[in-house]
Amino acid sequence: MDAPTLQPLVAGEHLACDETVDLPATDGTPLARVGAAPTLLLHLAVRRLRGAAVPPEVLDRAGALFAEAELAGESADAYRARTVAATGLPERVVAAGLHSVRTGLARLAESNARQLPAPAPGVRWLPRGRTLGVVTPSNHVDPHLTWARALSLGYGVVVRPGTRDPFTPFRLAAALLAAGLPPAALAVLPGDHALGERLLETTDLGIVYGGPGAVARWADRPRVLTRGPGRSAALLDRPLTPDLLDALARAVAADAGVRCANTSVIRTTGSPARAAEALAERLDALPAHPATHPEAVLPVFPATQAARLRQTLADLERAGLRRHTAADGPAPLPDGTWVGRPVVLSTGDPDHPAIGTELPFPFVVVAPYAPAAGPRQFGRTLVLSLHSDDPDLPDAALAEPGVRRVVVGGAPPWTGAPQLPHDGSLLDFLLEPKALLSDKEPLT
Repeated sequence: MDAPTLQPLVAGEHLACDETVDLPATDGTPLARVGAAPTLLLHLAVRRLRGAAVPPEVLDRAGALFAEAELAGESADAYRARTVAATGLPERVVAAGLHSVRTGLARLAESNARQLPAPAPGVRWLPRGRTLGVVTPSNHVDPHLTWARALSLGYGVVVRPGTRDPFTPFRLAAALLAAGLPPAALAVLPGDHALGERLLETTDLGIVYGGPGAVARWADRPRVLTRGPGRSAALLDRPLTPDLLDALARAVAADAGVRCANTSVIRTTGSPARAAEALAERLDALPAHPATHPEAVLPVFPATQAARLRQTLADLERAGLRRHTAADGPAPLPDGTWVGRPVVLSTGDPDHPAIGTELPFPFVVVAPYAPAAGPRQFGRTLVLSLHSDDPDLPDAALAEPGVRRVVVGGAPPWTGAPQLPHDGSLLDFLLEPKALLSDKEPLT
């Protein structure tokens, strides 16, 4: 696989940077060179941004191109292979992301319409700013729909790609431009964390994807939207049937366990150890690596990252958590990479500080649930899946400020539809209502 050079994109033009950074695959082989945008280029890009509402047909064409076409000399198959090599995601996860982004782009106009209030006389919903800076992740293709949605609403957007996956935003940008996006509406600027921080400080609004540190850094900035760890959870208040175990295993491990909506906490009214043991048996059977299992569903890591993850898991066990899976962390593969084998831990302490830990592979902590305390014991939770016959529990869970979405039964926690919010409504962040009054159009 030849190593291309990805240079910053500003208003439809790639600008060569003197400084480039080598991007290796998870096995250490050279994969790409990425131009590192200087701060001066960021300010130039922001000055040149000119947002314009994008017609739905442009977004629909862009989705088809993104999923299928050769863009910038690279086929969809080559893009998938390069993204898999860089991120360690299973091929099937990247392929599914291509499909979901294609579908999402085709439905953006519908999604926007369904999430806005019904039209009212004298009220217009308009962007809260002209420019949006987005620091994107490398753990999945789907989050890139966020900045495409901002384009559809008339924002000028600057994207700082994730360090492991610059390929997805560059490909999506190429698809949008080929479909008819005005070039001045978009810039893609690879760079380090300092560039990302400067980007969020420079644009009118910002969105940042990251871990707990990034969330803590920007959580109190009203003009920056944080997308951090989901800490998605499940309540188990039923006997463990085979179907229920299948649903729990899918919620923990689907999409390689890298989604913010993957379950990482299970609280049960029964024995945490028994539930963890049954779940571990299911997860231990997952196929590991595409070299021997084409249906592999587990992520792959470089040796350095694997060592850090194994140390974290060893620390959790030393802190009193009991491991039930066969693996004690990522396991070595013949090519020098490490596969993220599932890990299931349990504790009898409902307040153990490790509850809520998230790791970038199938990982879950099973702990007790105290019915008297109710849903508030879950704390900040992106998705709470309820496996219970208590008819009052769904409404009680929705009433908790920290719970963002409630799923009843075995539906996947990430189930979506155009009208459904995800960690609140993105449109509430990007748009605001303004009054437009006229003596020729009296209010009724």
